[in-house]
Amino acid sequence: MARRIFITSSSNPRLKGVRSLRRCRRRDDAFLAEGYRQVACALEAGVRIRELYLAEALCLGAYESDLALRAERNGAAVVELSATAFQSISSHIRPDGIAAVVERWTTGLDDLRLGLDPLVLVAEAVERPGNLGTIVRSACGAGVDALVVADGRTDLFHPETVRGSVGTLFRLQVAESTTDAAVHWLRESALRIVVAAPEAGRSCWDADLRGGTAVVVGNERYGVSPAWLGAADETIRIPMPGPADSLNVAVASGIVLFEAARQRAHTESLQGSS
Repeated sequence: MARRIFITSSSNPRLKGVRSLRRCRRRDDAFLAEGYRQVACALEAGVRIRELYLAEALCLGAYESDLALRAERNGAAVVELSATAFQSISSHIRPDGIAAVVERWTTGLDDLRLGLDPLVLVAEAVERPGNLGTIVRSACGAGVDALVVADGRTDLFHPETVRGSVGTLFRLQVAESTTDAAVHWLRESALRIVVAAPEAGRSCWDADLRGGTAVVVGNERYGVSPAWLGAADETIRIPMPGPADSLNVAVASGIVLFEAARQRAHTESLQGSS
């Protein structure tokens, strides 16, 4: 293993390059994953880590150093930083002293691998990176087979998306696509298209979300496009007894996905007891 570099100055050119990833991710074909959980998930997923930055003065335990050793064995350059130098590359108020420069990857629709009776989430034209990150996290937690970002309006590897996913971006299959290509792929995959729309007549509690299903959610301001409404096999709404007339797209995604997960778990328990 190469000898580690130790940097104390925030103005070091190498750190300027790391900070540039906040706005030049596509140019450099890389992004910054910050925090113990993000780096651990990246290592578990086997994605390529170019560099790992470690400030032991900020670390909460010995685990961060263990991650650095694992990354080093996998070919990453490990750079040790002073607390001040690390804070200059961090977007966290209280950083935990570990961050990794990770190579971007591209996943197409044909790269997705679906199980039996898959559940797929389609997020159309989501604009806010924090919302997209939360959607990734909710989808992973609900056991979704894959997330399709259709006509995306924010970078999948934006710092807020990566942070909001809390490491699940490395665990969930996520493909980017146009709406037309996504509709065609869903049809070819024999999935029912269930579109979430506030004007729908059927409640998500009453809809059958078992079997091969694609749940579609739309843009924060405008909802789903006419193209998805036209492609829908069914439209559903989330009952709202309170005076609010809409929900955040990430919250709405989580509600529908966990209702689908509940229905599927109930079916499995009935089959297991028969």
